[in-house]
Amino acid sequence: MEIKKVMKKLEGRELFPEAVERAKEMVNGPAHYGGVDNPYEVIKVCEAWGLDKDAYLFNVVKYVARAGIKDPKKELEDLKKAVFYLERKIKNLEK
Repeated sequence: MEIKKVMKKLEGRELFPEAVERAKEMVNGPAHYGGVDNPYEVIKVCEAWGLDKDAYLFNVVKYVARAGIKDPKKELEDLKKAVFYLERKIKNLEK
């Protein structure tokens, strides 16, 4: 279920106001990525560099910049994802 539908269902309920705010935060500028006020949030940087038009390079930057931040145990996995997207971009350019 998309976040808007969930938030609509929870609207007006006082049982879990923290959960509603956390759901909003997890979509719009999550704290573990610097928060909504961070000028260096990955999406803002990629848009400034024009990488929002290239999924491969966007994902390379995203996975490198966020490697291990959300889950330190997954740093290697994040870096391997970045390599995957970079290799895919290179293969497409070599065609």
